Amino acid sequence: MTHVRNLILFIVFGTALAAVGFAATKPRALVVASKPPDPGAEVARLQAELARLEALVPNQPTVMTQLAYHFANLWFAAAHQNWPLADYYLGEMRSNLKWAVRIKPTRSSPAGEVNLAGIAESVDNTEFSKLQEAIHEHRSAAFDRAYDETAVACYACHKAIGKPYLRPQRPPAAAEHVINPDPAAKWPP
Repeated sequence: MTHVRNLILFIVFGTALAAVGFAATKPRALVVASKPPDPGAEVARLQAELARLEALVPNQPTVMTQLAYHFANLWFAAAHQNWPLADYYLGEMRSNLKWAVRIKPTRSSPAGEVNLAGIAESVDNTEFSKLQEAIHEHRSAAFDRAYDETAVACYACHKAIGKPYLRPQRPPAAAEHVINPDPAAKWPP
């Protein structure tokens, strides 16, 4: 066992010594000739890169549209008692809500600043938790109540941020017709 340990130590120290020796043989002219980067140019480069990356990130309304999509499909998954699909859509809703408040944790409203992160946490811990419980227990009536309570909580937030015209409802049709919510579906095989 000590032979293996000694061999490992020999390899590690040998590699370290070789690296030091290689660095010591580096031509001085290259080290001296390199200029330190211009701090102003580096700041400008980083600002341009930040602007480029910010342009790639969706805005909060885009993320909330995704949340609404999942909320609508959640209704139909539960209506068909496809509880695994309902659980999937609820997970996507939770993820989208957290994403939305990472984009914009507060919002200005006619009444002042609204703490969206706090509201989202409350909805996740109450209404979303009731939805999850109903889904896991396969209780349709409890799901319907929790769904309606979630819509009321969403609307309260919409009103708080000065957007009372964003009024959620039980969806009249699925947002996605490609996903079959029927848990007994036979196609595709």
